[in-house]
Amino acid sequence: MNKNLYFAALLLILSLACTKHNRDYQRPRIDLSGTWQFALDTASKGEENHWFLSDLQDSLQLPGTTDTNKKGFVNNDTTTMHLNRKYKYEGAAWYRKEVTIPESFKDQYLELILERSKTSKVWVDSTYIGQSGLLQSAQKFDVSQALTPGKHTISVMVNNDVSLTPYGNVHIYSDDTQTNWNGILGEMYIEASAKTRISGIKVYPDLANQQIEVHLSLDNQLKWDSVDIHLMVERSDSTSSPLEPVTSHVKADNEIVLSYKLGEAMALWDEYKQPLYQLTAMLTHGEVRDAASVSFGMRNFTTQGTQFAINGRKTFLRGKHEAAVFPKTGFPPMDVDSWRRVYQIAKEYGINHYRFHTYCPPEAAFIAADMEGIYLQAELPFWGGMEADSIAEAQRIEGKAMLDAYANHPSFVMFSPGNEIWSGHDRVEAYIKELKAYDDRPLYTMGSNNSIGYSPPREVSEFFVAARTPYAHDSVLTHTRLTHAFADSRDGGILNTQTPATDVHFDYAVKSISVPIVSHEIGQYQIYPNYNEINKYDGVLEARNLQVFQQRLKKAGMGEMDSIFQKASGAWSALCYKAEMEAAIGTEGFAGFQLLDLQDFPGQGTALVGILDAFMDSKEVISAEKWKASCNDVVILMEMPKYCYTNQESFDAKVKVANFSNRDLADKLTWTIATDNDNIVKNGTFDSANIPNEGITDLGNISVDLASVKSPKKLDVTLKLEGTGYKHTYSIWVYPTPKKLSPQEDILVSKALDASTSAALQSGKKVLLFPKVDENKSFAGHFPPEFWNYGMFKGISEWAKKPVSPGTLGLLMDPEHPIFNKFPTDFHTNWQWFSIIKGSRSLILDSTSNDYLPTVRVIDNLERNHKLGLIFEFKVGEGKLLICMSDLPALKDKPEAAQLYKSIISYMESAEFNPDYEVDDVMLKSLL
Repeated sequence: MNKNLYFAALLLILSLACTKHNRDYQRPRIDLSGTWQFALDTASKGEENHWFLSDLQDSLQLPGTTDTNKKGFVNNDTTTMHLNRKYKYEGAAWYRKEVTIPESFKDQYLELILERSKTSKVWVDSTYIGQSGLLQSAQKFDVSQALTPGKHTISVMVNNDVSLTPYGNVHIYSDDTQTNWNGILGEMYIEASAKTRISGIKVYPDLANQQIEVHLSLDNQLKWDSVDIHLMVERSDSTSSPLEPVTSHVKADNEIVLSYKLGEAMALWDEYKQPLYQLTAMLTHGEVRDAASVSFGMRNFTTQGTQFAINGRKTFLRGKHEAAVFPKTGFPPMDVDSWRRVYQIAKEYGINHYRFHTYCPPEAAFIAADMEGIYLQAELPFWGGMEADSIAEAQRIEGKAMLDAYANHPSFVMFSPGNEIWSGHDRVEAYIKELKAYDDRPLYTMGSNNSIGYSPPREVSEFFVAARTPYAHDSVLTHTRLTHAFADSRDGGILNTQTPATDVHFDYAVKSISVPIVSHEIGQYQIYPNYNEINKYDGVLEARNLQVFQQRLKKAGMGEMDSIFQKASGAWSALCYKAEMEAAIGTEGFAGFQLLDLQDFPGQGTALVGILDAFMDSKEVISAEKWKASCNDVVILMEMPKYCYTNQESFDAKVKVANFSNRDLADKLTWTIATDNDNIVKNGTFDSANIPNEGITDLGNISVDLASVKSPKKLDVTLKLEGTGYKHTYSIWVYPTPKKLSPQEDILVSKALDASTSAALQSGKKVLLFPKVDENKSFAGHFPPEFWNYGMFKGISEWAKKPVSPGTLGLLMDPEHPIFNKFPTDFHTNWQWFSIIKGSRSLILDSTSNDYLPTVRVIDNLERNHKLGLIFEFKVGEGKLLICMSDLPALKDKPEAAQLYKSIISYMESAEFNPDYEVDDVMLKSLL
């Protein structure tokens, strides 16, 4: 053939092969999706009794699971530990289908590919083909000898017995998340190729030389000495002609390494732009051809000191934890569009990074992340102590398969061997070193939060994911997040023990570790559910856990309160999450955070910790716009040592900008301090700010004398980068200087319900009571919302002989109530309540009638559902009683506490203080 005609024909063939956005070049296939025969093997006798030789009596649709096909056993479990499967099955199940192999497949290499399943065994007719234990990438079986042209039956036994996957309660199969389903998901087909074929392609971007290095694995069953390899690359998002093909005559080695020059037209991939390329490699030898195609992106995700860099530019990971929460199906989507939907929602909230907790998603998730610009951390399915060589070997095999399947994707930037590995680190290090030598494209770590952060990174660790840095004992100095469980840190860590401020950072941690630190599972702030969500569970899972909790709330006489509890606890949780994210992004040299979570986690005791529900729908507790003020590529930061001031002080704060965007900023920054009705107290400008995209820039200070604020005010400090969409608002509270209170003579202030207090009430006096109550009638003041969920960590604390968290979710009140006339507040907890809550014990008011509402309610967790009061009032005899469970007289040095005390007295002195709920002396004493 004429050389020019040969290349023209080759170009045409390659062009047809490179269909845009295809996962890979489509060799001839037989699609196996559709109706399959089916049987449950409850006694595990199918293999012994040769079920692969006879028809099975039931049928179902694949791809799918026993759950989606309503097979297995009706599940009547009502555990509150997680969502509940409608149908449940664990063990061996058989799937059988007849196929016809065409004559064109004769003398070809034939491979059966099941994109995702559990431990499986395969037979063709009576011939046993083999087994696979791969959970996180496609199971592949050589069926070349068994599938001759004509009719055959394929039998697949899938066994989801957890004893076959002894990796801990990992999210690849746990009922806490995607369920331990049985079935086959995704693509399932028989593929034909030449017997000497391209069995794998790895693409290594070389940005400096504007080229790629291509590693081809060759399965040379025909024992050829040499082959011709033709490479062609085209932009997947372009209608322009493919780049010029490159042909090489090479020795037919097991691995062939070639390069392909992209040149000046090379386009870089990152979170802002997602140019994708498609490489097609064609092997020819005489009349024999084989081709394979992969997608890739030109990017270089590296470390730069203690931070990450994308294509040489510093970046900050604003991460979301992903635990396979997909309640409709019980498993992660296998299609690209579904993943694009969840990524797009996450990006609306400023997220640029996903960490997959103890699982690796299907390829659709990588394709979608390539298209949306999300940096992914995938993990091996392990959680526990790596105490067995056999498990370490299984993880090594799983890891290599993951790298073969997904590492060409530019979104796959980080690799972790699992979550909270507490022992066997030598084994982990050994196989991570092997995986890194096998494929060094992603960055590697030794695990996510190993030994709860106490295990240091080892030599193989290129980054460190942890809740703290290693130290001899617990210290908030080492923490990389604001909140911990009581079992893991004294009183839950920084947010519950230190006066709120915005100048809290993790500088010590950064100085302690030489590689980038990503804070592990930050937040975990529980939000009360709105039980209307129950109706959304119309797939394979039911929210029986939520139904149980709903009945408990109804039994407690508060059945209608779930919605307002969610709004109040959710608004407060959102503020705490914002503080977490700002502490991380404002730390010089810090690398990123991984939220737990943007969405709910309805497993492990039911952890409703998201501002989005399990379906990624908003709970409407905070807008995406307000959330992004703290979670974006550019965040305006204001560092101040406290939130509460007197009008004899000045407000002093540092203004900084964290710029991890793709451009320098030179916009002026304006600031205003105003009341909630937009009356400006002070404003100013930082002119012509130079804010390079290299991290944190210090712009200067704001200093304002507060003497002009004569009455108690909540002030909003709003900072804007003019001409951009970047804006941030902080609230502060300013109070008149506290003065000694002298209540009217008809008001008795008492510390106990003693005889004189009871007598005063009976005589018609007003009484303000600050009682000290028994621990079994009250709960200690807890500032942030409960961590994760109450029941799970209560048990852990008791097991570890540590204090148990009070377990509450914040305050609920009516800001228009006259008791707050001199104490500005929201309807939910905000930062000015810290000292008041910490100096309190909320009282159990379960014995009051259902229609009795405390003035300031403490929201209990969804498991206990106590009616808890912080401030409440009763009519007692002829008297009027107001009870405050915070010892305000002991907090007179705190301006916010002193102001609340003053506001309470002012209310009690007014005609508006007139309680209508009456209790007698006996009931009152029983309460206290």
